[in-house]
Amino acid sequence: MFSVHMLNCLSERYLAGRYHTQTGNTLVTLNPFKETGHFDVHMIHRYHSNQKAHPPHVFRVAETALSNLTRRLDKINQSIIVSGESGSGKTWNARCLLKYLTTVAVCNPSGFTPSPADCIERRILDSNPILEAFGNASTSRNHNSSRFGKYIQLQFSRGNHVVGASIQTYLLEKTRVVYQFDGSRNFHIFYQMLFGANEREMRNWLLPNVLSSDNLNYVPLNHSEGACNQKDKQDFLVTKQAMSNVGLSRSQQQELFKVLSGILHLGNVEFISDDDVTGPCEIDCEKQGVDTSVNAAAQLLGLDVDALTRCLAFRQITASHKRRKSVFMKPCLKDECHTRRDCLAKLLYARVFDWLVGFINGCTMARSWQSYIGLLDVYGFESFSFNSLEQLCINYANEKLQQHFVHNFLKAEQDDCQSEGIPWKFEDFTDNKTCLDIIEGNISIFALMNQQCKLNRHSDPSSFCEFLHDTISSSNLSRAHMSVISPAFVVHHYAEKVTYQVDGLIEKNKDGIPAELVDLLRISSKKFVQQLVDADVTSLHNPSKTKGKKTTFTVVSKFKNSLDSLMATLYETTPHYIRCIKPSLECQPDSFDNVHVINQLRACGVLETIQISATGFPTRMLYSDFLKRYELLIRSNSEDVKDLDTKSKCAVITNLVLAEADKENKMKSFLFGKTKIFLREGQLDKLEVARLKEFNLSAGVIQIWWRKILATKSKQETAVVIIQAGFRGWKVREDVKRRHEAARVIQYAMIGYSIRLHQCKLDEQLNELNSDEFADSDVQECIDEQSQQNNSILTEGILSAVSLDNDPHDSNLSVIRSSKCSKEVEDQDKRDKFTSKEVENQDKRDKFTIKGIEDQDKRDKFTIKGIEDQDKRDKFTDKSINEIEEPENVNNNYRIQFHENGNLNCNSGRSEGNTIVNIEQKDGDEISQKKSSNEQCGTHKPIASEHQNGRRVKEEPVNQGTTTIINKFVQVATTPAVDIAFGIVLLGLLYHGPVRL
Repeated sequence: MFSVHMLNCLSERYLAGRYHTQTGNTLVTLNPFKETGHFDVHMIHRYHSNQKAHPPHVFRVAETALSNLTRRLDKINQSIIVSGESGSGKTWNARCLLKYLTTVAVCNPSGFTPSPADCIERRILDSNPILEAFGNASTSRNHNSSRFGKYIQLQFSRGNHVVGASIQTYLLEKTRVVYQFDGSRNFHIFYQMLFGANEREMRNWLLPNVLSSDNLNYVPLNHSEGACNQKDKQDFLVTKQAMSNVGLSRSQQQELFKVLSGILHLGNVEFISDDDVTGPCEIDCEKQGVDTSVNAAAQLLGLDVDALTRCLAFRQITASHKRRKSVFMKPCLKDECHTRRDCLAKLLYARVFDWLVGFINGCTMARSWQSYIGLLDVYGFESFSFNSLEQLCINYANEKLQQHFVHNFLKAEQDDCQSEGIPWKFEDFTDNKTCLDIIEGNISIFALMNQQCKLNRHSDPSSFCEFLHDTISSSNLSRAHMSVISPAFVVHHYAEKVTYQVDGLIEKNKDGIPAELVDLLRISSKKFVQQLVDADVTSLHNPSKTKGKKTTFTVVSKFKNSLDSLMATLYETTPHYIRCIKPSLECQPDSFDNVHVINQLRACGVLETIQISATGFPTRMLYSDFLKRYELLIRSNSEDVKDLDTKSKCAVITNLVLAEADKENKMKSFLFGKTKIFLREGQLDKLEVARLKEFNLSAGVIQIWWRKILATKSKQETAVVIIQAGFRGWKVREDVKRRHEAARVIQYAMIGYSIRLHQCKLDEQLNELNSDEFADSDVQECIDEQSQQNNSILTEGILSAVSLDNDPHDSNLSVIRSSKCSKEVEDQDKRDKFTSKEVENQDKRDKFTIKGIEDQDKRDKFTIKGIEDQDKRDKFTDKSINEIEEPENVNNNYRIQFHENGNLNCNSGRSEGNTIVNIEQKDGDEISQKKSSNEQCGTHKPIASEHQNGRRVKEEPVNQGTTTIINKFVQVATTPAVDIAFGIVLLGLLYHGPVRL
C-alpha cells in the first residue's frame, strides 16, 4: 500500500512538471527528457538566497552540502552521490551541481576582470564537454551514456570559495573503441571529428572526404540519422573551444586528433593468411583501402610501415633457462593479428583519455585547499542481452554504492539509535552484502577470474562456467536459463537479475599489452605518442614483484582497488544522495511507466528510506559539539546554567528554540541519547536561524559601540583642530606684535642717527657759507632771502601734511603760495640792482640753487604722498585741532602771523624755540605778517591780543608737545640736505602714526 501511494505521488508530480521529490535525506529526480528551464542562473541565485523557501531541487541539495561545509559540523567534507540506471539523467544532474557550486562559491577580492575564480570555474565547467566527448557514447537505452566513472572533487579555501578541482576516473570502457553492440555507437569524439571537421582538417588527419558505412570499421555510420549528425557537428565546435579554454594549444589539439585518426585507420587494417598455418600473415592489400589505411596509420602515429606490419603479424616469445635468455618471433594467426591490432587501438585511446584527464587536473587543481565537496557520477545499473566484463564491473560499482547507502543511512541509523538507547521501531531493508561477497570475496567471481588469468593459457568458457558454479554456492548466484545457448551465469543484484556471458570474459580481464607494441610506440617519431606510453615503458622495464614473483594486474583487480579507494573517501565525508529515475524505457517526454519506476524505487532502497526518515532522526551530534556551536543561545538568557553539565545545557538550548514547536506536534523533534542528541529533519535549520539572530544582535551591539567610538574620536579631532588653530593664531599675532615693536625701535634709532648725521653736514655747509666774505650786504640779504624762501616752502609742505582740514587742496595752500609770489617780486627788484655782484659768486649759488631744486622735487613728492595718506594722519590732525583756534570768519583774504618764542638768528635764518602758525580771516583785510618789535635784537616775547591798523592779532597758546616735531623740522630744513632723514621720519609717521621723539 505504501509503495502505491509513493508511486501515485511521483506520477502526479511528474505530469504536473515537478520532477524533484524529497524523500528523507534522498532526493528523487525523474528525467523529463526535455528542456524545462529549471536550471538557469536565476534559479541558482534563488536557491542560494533561501533554499528552504523553494521546492525540492538538485540546487537545494548542493546548497545543503555547501551550508554543511560552511558550518563545519561533524564531517566537514561533503559528497553528493548521483546514482541511477543508464538514461536516468545522472550526467545532466552532475553537470548542474557542478555549475551551481562553481557559481555561488566564487570570490574576487582584487577586482580582476575576469576574476581568478571565474577562470577556475570556466576550466572546471569546460572539462565536462571534453570528458563527455571522450568518455560518453550512445547505447540502446541512453544517447549520452557515461562509459566511465568520475569523481570530481571541488576544492575550497578557508573562506569557503572554490579554488580548484581534481577529477578521478574509473574503468573506461575501452572495448567500445573496437566493438559496439547493435543500436550502440562508438565514443562521441569520433563522430564529432568526422562530421564537424572542415576540409583542411580532414586532409591533415588523412580522413576520407566521402563517408560511407564501408570506410571505417571502428565507426559504423548511419546517414539516416541526420539530426544526430548535425548535433555532432555542433558539439565538435564546443569540444574544440573547451580544449582551448582549459589550456590545450592548437598544436596539441592537432597531435591529439591525429592519434584519434590513426586509431580509425588501424581499424581498417586487415590480414590474410596462406593455406600453410605456420606461415606469417600478410596485409590484405587486395581489399580496397587497406593499404592506404596502413600507410595513413603509420604516418599519423609516426611509425615505420614495415615495423608496424611486423609488430602486428609477429609476437615475441622469450624463453629463459637459468642465466640464458632467448628471444624469438613467432608468426601470429589471422585472429591473433586482429586481436593485436585492436589491442594497439585500445591502448592508444586509453592513454589519450588518461593524458587528457591529467592535463585537466594540472590546469584546475589547487596548490593548497582546506576542504572539498565531491561529486560522484558513475555509470548506472546495466542489463543488456549480452553482458560481459564491462557490465559486471559497472553493476559491481553500483552494488558498492548501494551498500554505502544502506550502511551509512539505513543500517547505521538503526544501530546508532540502539546503542544510544533511543526508542526505535526497526524496519526491514534489503542488505546486499551477500551479493557483494560472491563478487569480491575470497572465493568469488573476481578471485576465480584472476586465478584463470595467472595460468597464462587459453580458458574454455564452458569449463570456467562449471568451475564457477561448483566453487561458489550462494543464493545470489545461479545458472543461466536454458534458452541461453552460450555459457553464462546469473547474479542476483539488488536491482534485478543479470545474465553474464563467459565467452571472452577471461581474455578481457587479462588486458594484456604485448611488450613489442609498447616498444613500437616508444620509438615513434612523434613526441606526443612517446609521451602517451611513458608509464607503460616504465612498468614494462621495472615490473613490481611480491616475494620474488611477478605481480599480475588484471582489469577487475585494478578496478576493485580504485573503487575501494573511492569508498574510503566517501565514508570520510557527509553523503548526500540523489536517486535518478528513468520514467519509461521509451525515453520520451510525459511518458510514465509505473512498473518500471516502482522497480527502480524498490531496487535503490528509496521505499525503505522514506519509512525510516519518517520516524528517524537524520541529524545527530555529540553533546560537546552541539554545545560548542549553540552555547551562545543561552549566554543571553537570564537563567543561570553555570553549574549544569553538558547534557543539561543542551536541554536548555533545545527547550529555548524547539520547545514551542513540539507543543503542536505529536512527535518530539529531538531526543537525548547517552552521548548524542538526535534531531528530526528541519530542526537543525531552526537552531541555525536562532544562532544567526544572536549573531546579528551581537553584531549590532558591536556596531553601536564602534560607531560611538568613531563619533567621539571625530569630535576630539575637531576640538584639537580648533585648539591648534587658536594657538597658532595667537602665536602669529604675538610674533607680528613683537616684530612691529622691533621695527619701531629700529625706526627711532635710524631717525635719530639720520638727523644727527645730516645736522653735522648742515653745520659744515653753514660754516663754509659763513666763512665766505661777501663784499656787499645785499648779497648777504639775498642769501637770507633764499634761506627764508626755502623755509617757507618747507613750511608749506609741513602744513600740507598736517593740514587742519581734510581737503589737501583748500584755499590755505593758495594763500601761502600767493604770499610767496608777491615776496619774490619785491626781492627780484633788489636782486637786479646787485646783478654785477652776484656774478662773482655765481658758481657757489648755482650749486646751491641746483641742489635746492632737487630737494624741492623730493619735497613735492613727499607732499603728494602725505595727501594720499591723509586718513592715517587724521589722528595727529585731530590732536592739533584742539590746540589751534579757528577764525570766526573765513573769506578769500588770509593773514599769517608767526609767534616766535626764543631767539631768531637773522644771519643764518635759523630760529630757536617754538613756532605756531595762526591763520585769521577778516572781510576786506589784506594779508600781513606781524612780528615782534623785539625782532631786531634777536629776542621775542609773547604778544598780547591787540588791534593794529584795523586788523586783529590774536595770541595763540603754544602747545609744547605738539610743536616739538615741527620745530625740529624747521631747524633742519634750512638747507636741502635733509631729504633722506625727512622721508624716513614721515614714512614712519604714515605707517605707524605719530612718533614722539
